[in-house]
Amino acid sequence: MEVFCTKESSGCIQESILFTTLEMDTIGLQMKFPEGFYRMEDGKRHRYYPWKGRPDMVWENHEGVQVTGQAAGQEVKTSEIVPAAEAARKMTENIFPQYRFSPVYLCETGELPIGWFRMQMQDRGMEHIKAFTVIDHEMVMLTFTYPDAEEIKWKSIILSSFGTWREFHGAD
Repeated sequence: MEVFCTKESSGCIQESILFTTLEMDTIGLQMKFPEGFYRMEDGKRHRYYPWKGRPDMVWENHEGVQVTGQAAGQEVKTSEIVPAAEAARKMTENIFPQYRFSPVYLCETGELPIGWFRMQMQDRGMEHIKAFTVIDHEMVMLTFTYPDAEEIKWKSIILSSFGTWREFHGAD
């Protein structure tokens, strides 16, 4: 386990956050993320995401924060991750024009380059960070959903986790 922040830090009003390893084995990704996340049971996942093409993996915590992961089914080179993320952002913006979108950013602090953008859903009081990387030459997408009132906390956690992403295939 790795400490992200501790309540005992000078001036900290945040509860302590410990990172643990989250393994998204069906998409071949491993990352550090706060403890307390568990896989959503299949029945609930099917009810929550009833459409075809639902995320392969859905993790949640007791506060309603979710992390979904899925293979996009597209072969992409790592050098093309930003244009691929930009295309996904434009498509999402066309589907949901009522929401606000950030530009696409590139994070290269860890083993995997990550293209990402933020989607603000004011009417739902939620935000998404959609992040894209390449595993085995295939684009994978993770979506982090959290309350907009906790934007600073979750954006910091998610961006910090980007540096820990790595390919994982079973007993690596």
